[in-house]
Amino acid sequence: MNTPLPQKLVMMSMISGVILATCVGEPPEIPVPWIQPQPAEVIQLYQIIDYKTKAGGEDIPEWVNQYESAGIPGIEGLPQYDAAYVFISEIEGPNFQALQQWASGFIISKDFSRMVASRIQSRMAKTVTSYPEGEYGRFFEALIKAASNAVYTGGFRVDDFWVLKQYFQEDGVSPDREVYNFLILVSINQTTLQLQIKEILNTLGSIPLTKAQALSVSRLKESFFDLF
Repeated sequence: MNTPLPQKLVMMSMISGVILATCVGEPPEIPVPWIQPQPAEVIQLYQIIDYKTKAGGEDIPEWVNQYESAGIPGIEGLPQYDAAYVFISEIEGPNFQALQQWASGFIISKDFSRMVASRIQSRMAKTVTSYPEGEYGRFFEALIKAASNAVYTGGFRVDDFWVLKQYFQEDGVSPDREVYNFLILVSINQTTLQLQIKEILNTLGSIPLTKAQALSVSRLKESFFDLF
């Protein structure tokens, strides 16, 4: 005849069964070893295979290297342009003769106004919350038009250069196409250009604006050259 288990022993057996069931249903977590993340592979888009002064054994000018890596701010960071604004007129394509003709036809008295107007437009877009036309109203169009039609003094053509770039396909290895890139560097003293732009700003006259637009225009004028 079987002897019944004591009640305490029965309860302990039941608790052990619950614990065992829990352990079986929820296996212990195994720590995942930390793996050092690997940097993303940099795919080379192009390489420079020829340039204007290569045949003469000269290096690519520093202003070209700075423009390739950091844009216009990179050029303006060079010591010789510390007190100047610089502008780049740029074109690219496969036809060397056509691009060379374009560079030869660049006339600063005609083309510099367009370059200044383009930079003014970019400046106005830097601090807007929506878009320049809405932020500044009719003042935006009036300023760009006036800047485009203005005749500026003091700007001069510093240098021009070309490089031949060989682009690659998506694998970064297989050649795709070759493109000539022509650059024309123009410079002007900062104070000289600022005085001429201030004159344009002051001669625009009264333009109908909303209260919010008038406030934005006022702020723009106060700090116009901070981000120029």
